[in-house]
Amino acid sequence: MKREQKVEKEEHTDGQDLTRGSVLRELWSVAWPMMLSVFFYTLYNIIDAFWVGKLSPEAIAAVSISQITLFLMASLSMGITIGSGVIMAMNIGAHNDREAERVLGQSFVLSILAAIFFTAVSLVFREELLTASGASGAIFAPASDYFTITAAGSVLFFILITIMFAFNSQGDTFTLTKLFALSTLINLVLDPLLIFGGYGIPALGISGAAYATLISQTIFILVAIRVLSSTHRKIRFHFYNLTFKWESVKEVLKIGIPASLTQVINPIGIAALLFITSLGFREAGTIAFSIGNRVEFLGFLPAVGFGFGAMALIGQNIGAGNLKRAKESLKDALQYGFIAASILGILAVIFAHFIIRIFTTDAEVTNYTLSYIWIVAMSYGFLAAMMVEANAFQALGKSWPGFWIFFLRFIGISIPLSLMLTQVFDFTIIGVWIAIGAGNIIPAIVGYFWIKYTMDKIDLKTVPVH
Repeated sequence: MKREQKVEKEEHTDGQDLTRGSVLRELWSVAWPMMLSVFFYTLYNIIDAFWVGKLSPEAIAAVSISQITLFLMASLSMGITIGSGVIMAMNIGAHNDREAERVLGQSFVLSILAAIFFTAVSLVFREELLTASGASGAIFAPASDYFTITAAGSVLFFILITIMFAFNSQGDTFTLTKLFALSTLINLVLDPLLIFGGYGIPALGISGAAYATLISQTIFILVAIRVLSSTHRKIRFHFYNLTFKWESVKEVLKIGIPASLTQVINPIGIAALLFITSLGFREAGTIAFSIGNRVEFLGFLPAVGFGFGAMALIGQNIGAGNLKRAKESLKDALQYGFIAASILGILAVIFAHFIIRIFTTDAEVTNYTLSYIWIVAMSYGFLAAMMVEANAFQALGKSWPGFWIFFLRFIGISIPLSLMLTQVFDFTIIGVWIAIGAGNIIPAIVGYFWIKYTMDKIDLKTVPVH
């Protein structure tokens, strides 16, 4: 792919040139709306858990287990959108807007093809997938209902993720925030209406939560495509770009395949830890893990915000050939991501009792969840640093190091350590929580030295737009 001259347009009002100005200001301008977007997504999940929890505690676990399985399958193809987003950012930095727009259209085509494959596999093997994720007993039937509906509409999730990276690559995460806010508001209205019925609508139970999700995603996508097609955008969506070039696809897959595997490790690791928890601590432990994992979204606020911010800034500046500015972007993203996530972890500990009461009043589940928050929340800063490091590698067009960082997190540390502490040394459920915390801290430290070494040795001639 060769650098082309900048394509001039009459109006460029939406999207940011992240290759100029204060690095910290530009990073923050991308990060805070993305954090707000993740907050709305988190609120979206909390709303689901709140209303579904009124059906039964098993229903909460059913939704969590279904989402793990769905995200596992979707992650196999999520790398396509990550690879496309990185290539888009590099071309924007290189002032090659036409190629950036072509890659945007191509990303929609690739995502739809991946969604078709995912839907077929997930529906054919849904029982095996749910069982492997820990669905059993009273949890299995509602998990199956929720999973079937959301899997059938999974193309919406794939397109939504593609849209998210399209906005991020342009540095326009504020528009993305407004879209997530709209989607969350729609879900807030639809959840109780479809779950419990009313105004002539029958009560659909846990299936109602799944339908509410699909409807809110549909509206998100329709509005987003309209916005991306606006003449005021720097990089626009055009229907005539719904094609693909094999040479370009190979560049996307070169970044996307290891990025996909990186995404896959997370749901596999969570499913394995959930299974280990259920072995020794039954349904109470499973429910506590599900609630604690939802609270951990607080740690993902700065992790995703500064991680995606770093990806956009590093990608555009690498495309522009400005390595010094790319390094400064990484340093600021690591520093402020770590601080912000650590503060949120402390707040989670302080308000742990209040947070847990939103989901359950069961004494055993409450005690288990309290210990989860007290231990794991103190490692949120390292979780954010780990995410920034993985995204920085992807922005350089080098996704494999990020994969190995997350491989170390789960396969190298959390899973074997939790097994050893609970099955060999007979620890209480705290053994699992300690293993999760260690899995956040150690890989983040390893990743820090790895990304610094890589940035010092990088050859700009090896990136896709050079």
